[in-house]
Amino acid sequence: MRDDSSSRRTIGARTGGRSKRVVNDVLRATVEEIARCGYTALRVEDVAARAGVNKTTVYRRWPTKCELAGAAMRAFAGQHQPLPDTGSLRDDLLEMVRRAMAYAATAEGQAFTRLLTVESTEPDVDSLARSLRTGMASQRAEIIVRAQRRGELPDSIDPRIIVDAIFIPITTRLLRFREEVDAATAEAFVDLALGGAMNAAARAHQEAC
Repeated sequence: MRDDSSSRRTIGARTGGRSKRVVNDVLRATVEEIARCGYTALRVEDVAARAGVNKTTVYRRWPTKCELAGAAMRAFAGQHQPLPDTGSLRDDLLEMVRRAMAYAATAEGQAFTRLLTVESTEPDVDSLARSLRTGMASQRAEIIVRAQRRGELPDSIDPRIIVDAIFIPITTRLLRFREEVDAATAEAFVDLALGGAMNAAARAHQEAC
């Protein structure tokens, strides 16, 4: 006799797996289309064709183009990756920099570049780009907060200042000006930011005393 409950579980598992693949395919296709033609020229029909699905499948999950683009960029911007945890703040930051440099060379990085450099005057694009930058900065700031809990940095240091001091110049070079950033330059930015933060904290402590 066939176990109907087992059959139902199997069917459900297959459906869930297919649904996850469809979502991934659509979001990947969206990023590739943004990299190819930009946000303004992005068409749901082209995304659906690239992903191999019907456009109604896309609209059912993401009713607007802005929602679709936002979901796609967030999915592949690295915000869902676990943070590096080497036990050393400097090494954690260097790993995050390496990830940022690798991201810039991908289709996702190229799509983000288009949003920042070509279509940033579009209100929807500007809002999306700001949201992505805020999300990434908040995630990276957790590395600083974790180091403060370990006692590597004083609590008086603003985590976002360190993150911005490192990643804004690096990502500007990589994404906006399409310049190479080698390992030595990346390390220099990290050391400069950490050294400056420690000096500022020491100076503030002396003035308080």
